[in-house]
Amino acid sequence: MSEPAESNTATPHARATWAELFFDLVLVFAVTQTAHVLGQHTSIATLGHALVLLAPLWWGWVGVTILVNTVEETNAQRLVLFGCGLFIYLMAVAAPAALDQPRGAAMVFAGAHLLLRIVLFIAVTRTHGFETAINPFSIGLVTAIAIFASAPLPEHTRIWVWTGALVVQLGAPLLYGRAVRNRAIGVSHLVERFGLFIIIALGESVVDAGAQAASTDLDPEVVTTLVLAFLVGAGLWWIYFHRSARLLEHALTTMPAPGLIVRDVLSYGHLGLVAGLVAVAVGLGHAVADPGHIAHGVAAALAPGGAALFLMALVVNRWRMLGNVATTRIAAALGLIVVALVSSMLPAIAVVGLTAAVLVAIDIAEQMVAGPGQPLPVVRVRRQPRSM
Repeated sequence: MSEPAESNTATPHARATWAELFFDLVLVFAVTQTAHVLGQHTSIATLGHALVLLAPLWWGWVGVTILVNTVEETNAQRLVLFGCGLFIYLMAVAAPAALDQPRGAAMVFAGAHLLLRIVLFIAVTRTHGFETAINPFSIGLVTAIAIFASAPLPEHTRIWVWTGALVVQLGAPLLYGRAVRNRAIGVSHLVERFGLFIIIALGESVVDAGAQAASTDLDPEVVTTLVLAFLVGAGLWWIYFHRSARLLEHALTTMPAPGLIVRDVLSYGHLGLVAGLVAVAVGLGHAVADPGHIAHGVAAALAPGGAALFLMALVVNRWRMLGNVATTRIAAALGLIVVALVSSMLPAIAVVGLTAAVLVAIDIAEQMVAGPGQPLPVVRVRRQPRSM
C-alpha cells in the first residue's frame, strides 16, 4: 500500500493534532516544575511563588490553544507550535530558580516568556483574530514586557513586579469582553484540549505519589497511603469528566456568547482547577513519603485544600455558565475545607484517607441523586451580566 499524500485542503481541525500532543509534552514538565517549587519549602510564600510562575506558563499554553483553534493544520502552524513549545520548555526549566535566585534563571524565564508572547501577538495579528486592539494577546504582551524588564532587579523587587503583572492579567478580562464575545471557536477541539491539560495535572498526582513510594521500602502503611492517593486522583477525575466536561461542551455550543465562556471558564476558571491539582499532587507526594508524619500549616493541608479549590473552581464555572451552583459540590468542598482545617492534628495517611472518603462519597452521592441524563440538585444564584 502506498503512503497517503499529505492533504492540501485547509480545513479547521476538530480534534487535537499530533503536533499539539507533542507540544503538550512541555506542559507535563512545566506542571512538574511548578509542583517542585511548591514542594521544596511549603509555606504561604511558596504558594504565592508557585502561582506567579504557573500563571505565565498557563496563559502561554492557553494562548497557543486559542490561536490554533478553528484554523487548519499546516507546516507553518506546526512550526509556530514547536517554537512556542520551546519557549515554554525554557520557562519551565528556569521556573524553580526564577524568583529567588540570581538573575540568570529570571532572565531565561522572562526572556522566553516575552518571545512566546511576541510570537503569539504577531500570529494573531496576521490572522486578524480580534477586532479590537485591547485583547488577551495584546495584554499578554504588555505584561510580558513588564516581567522581562524587571527580571534583572533584586529578588524581593522582582517578585512584587511579577505579582503586579499577574494582577493585571487577572483583571484584564474587564477590558476586552467585546473582543472575545463573538469570536468563532471550535467547541470539540477546545473542550478536548482543556480536558487534556486537566489529565496532565491529574497525572502529576500519580507521578508524585508513585515516585515517593518507589523510593521507600513499600511497607503496608506506604502502600495503603498510595492506594488512598490513587483514589483521590480517580475521585477528582470522576467529578470533572463525568459531568463538568459535558456541561462545558453544552454551554459552548448553546450559549449566545461562547467567547465569554472561553475567557471566564476556560482561561481563568481552569487556572483554579490546575492550581488545585498541583497542590493535591504535592500533598499526596509528601503523604506517601512519610505516612505517619503529622505535618503543620500549609504542608498538612495541601491535599484536601487543593481538592477543595478544585471543587470551588467547578462551582464558580457552573455559576458562570448556568447561573446556579450544585449543592453536592458545595457540600463536598466544605467537607474538604474541614479536613484541611484539622489536618495539622492528623497523620498524613489519615488526611489522605479523609480526602479520598469525601471525594468518593460525593461521586457516589451524585450518582444516586442524579443518574445518567439527570441534573444535579442546584441553587439558583444571580449571575453577573454577560457583557463584562
